[in-house]
Amino acid sequence: MKALPSNQALWEKNKDRGLHVFLVESQGGTLEDITQYAKDRKLTLPLVIRNGSNFDGYKGGNGLPYAFVVGPDGKVVWQGRSGYEAIIEQQLERIKYPGLGKLEVAPECTKAAEKFGSGDFAGARDEAVKVQEKEADNEAALADADYIIKRVDGLIDTMRAKIEDAKSKRRYHDAVRLLDELSGKGFKGMEVADKAKDEAKELKKEQKDELKAWEQFEKTLEVNEKAKSDGDKKKNLVKFYEKYEGTAAADEAKAMADGLSD
Repeated sequence: MKALPSNQALWEKNKDRGLHVFLVESQGGTLEDITQYAKDRKLTLPLVIRNGSNFDGYKGGNGLPYAFVVGPDGKVVWQGRSGYEAIIEQQLERIKYPGLGKLEVAPECTKAAEKFGSGDFAGARDEAVKVQEKEADNEAALADADYIIKRVDGLIDTMRAKIEDAKSKRRYHDAVRLLDELSGKGFKGMEVADKAKDEAKELKKEQKDELKAWEQFEKTLEVNEKAKSDGDKKKNLVKFYEKYEGTAAADEAKAMADGLSD
């Protein structure tokens, strides 16, 4: 448990470089319990329940705490109890194009891969299309160009799915945030970005009350972080959902309040 804050800091520092950190619970706790535990300590690392799975084949991996470092090629390169920070740094140095999922690409696709790694997804796609047009007889270049194009299109599809899911759950603040990201510099110049900008503008008009409720709900949660007791937190939540009754944020606040003692 003492290592959790440092693990959080390590992830926040390196997540844009391609680092993924997963905390595996293996002492019989429920997902609900560990989710609340992480929330109380402001930990945002992905959480996994071990259940009946094990780490057979990795000697020593059953004691606690224990860490595995998986390299960008998917192979376990280190395991142990301490000293993994240096190993992680070594492995991160191997990643030329964060998020792309490939360590190397054909020379003709280097520019497209670099743009992808820097977050310029529109530019990466454009460069990959140029490779397809210029390297019609270059199998390796065509394969990597196609891969990059599909990677960009996959990002867009994933974001669109998240947007629709947020809207279906009336979590319009999440939908707007995702739409703003999709219309931002990473996808600038693409038709999907222009559509996302218009969609966000329209959503802000149509769901003005819902968005205001979510904004105030965030403020209520901030106040509750400083509250001295569950009873005080519950009073704040009750006050909020009575004022914004009928909104999705009010429903969430009521569910939270029902789980607290007076």
